[in-house]
Amino acid sequence: MSILSNAATPDQPETGEWVNEGGSLKSNAATQLPDGVITVTSTRYKVGPYSYSRLEDALAEHGRQSRK
Repeated sequence: MSILSNAATPDQPETGEWVNEGGSLKSNAATQLPDGVITVTSTRYKVGPYSYSRLEDALAEHGRQSRK
């Protein structure tokens, strides 16, 4: 029994399109949720060690930190 290798050798350089791709990602298939349960996406803004849900608050903190 012979095992073929895809490894590059000086005689045969790599030509694969997916070299160093890093692997596949998990599928984002939707999970079936029961009635009354919904998915909500929220945005968080980080300014230094602080986290904000409102952009206005994040910008105000950024302004305070920039004045120091």
